[in-house]
Amino acid sequence: SIADETEVLLDENRRLKEQRLCRICMEEDITIAFLPCGHLCCCAHCAPAMRKCPICRAFIKGTVKTYPA
Repeated sequence: SIADETEVLLDENRRLKEQRLCRICMEEDITIAFLPCGHLCCCAHCAPAMRKCPICRAFIKGTVKTYPA
């Protein structure tokens, strides 16, 4: 039914929005990729405090600012 389809679309939309959020503060959009692992998981405010990647625990040797298309 249309109500079910609407609910599915709203759920998917919510999940996609959550995927863009910083894994640390859950407030800002993700913009920093960690090197060498390449994980994209922090905003510009939280990334400087990270010494290890919160995803794989690899030591961070550098960062790259990313821009969503």
